[in-house]
Amino acid sequence: MINMSSLYEHNDYETTLETFQEQVSNGECTYTAWGVFKPIHMDITKNRCPICECLLDNTVTRMTNRGFTTVKATIDHYRPQEFYPFLKCDDKNYILMCSECNTEYKKSKFPLYPLDSTRWCEEEFVEEKPLIINPIIDNPLEVFELIFKLSSRGRKVLELRPKENTGYLYAKAYETIKVFGLGDCEENRHENDNIHNCRIELLSQHYDRFYALAKARKVGKDEFLRVLSEHRENVHYGFTKFIAKEQFEIIES
Repeated sequence: MINMSSLYEHNDYETTLETFQEQVSNGECTYTAWGVFKPIHMDITKNRCPICECLLDNTVTRMTNRGFTTVKATIDHYRPQEFYPFLKCDDKNYILMCSECNTEYKKSKFPLYPLDSTRWCEEEFVEEKPLIINPIIDNPLEVFELIFKLSSRGRKVLELRPKENTGYLYAKAYETIKVFGLGDCEENRHENDNIHNCRIELLSQHYDRFYALAKARKVGKDEFLRVLSEHRENVHYGFTKFIAKEQFEIIES
């Protein structure tokens, strides 16, 4: 998971915000309007989904009933319009996700802590404790650890798990993992087999990409840096930062 905390300091953010506000002032607060933020979000994440770290270069596909479809980059609302219509045109409520994480996993889900909480009114929603991480304002390293493991069906997968054992951060990690299918992936199945298989394949690819780096970190920092220097394409992945911080476990069997 990718830390996007530098988003609002991006060199192009203010000019993009001005463009957006001009469109909104003309009554055009639509996907086309808030889509102007996509290039900035994509620059921060280096063209990857900040949630599942799927590449957003139009090379990732999955099978559907109509054939193969491409996993796309989308900009949508962190707090869903369904529950927070007053945030529809708030630029701080937009978040980049792949089309799978956005439309197939998150949808309009927005659990709060504790789970039986009701949504606040417009004046008080800032007091909420969301149970879905926002990588723009939350530091993923404070919420998750990585685990390299075999799934119950024998697939090697890289998953997330809560860093804490109790409390709000544990609940936030647990619900985020559950909503996006990023842990206990065989048991926490998506109802659509094609979507589920796409997520399992992604987690398996992450395992293959980062396993050697994690093994090197177990040896020491110098070995970690040596292996990373041979795979510079991994530098900007959030997973690499977890491994550098030794926030991971390898379960070999």
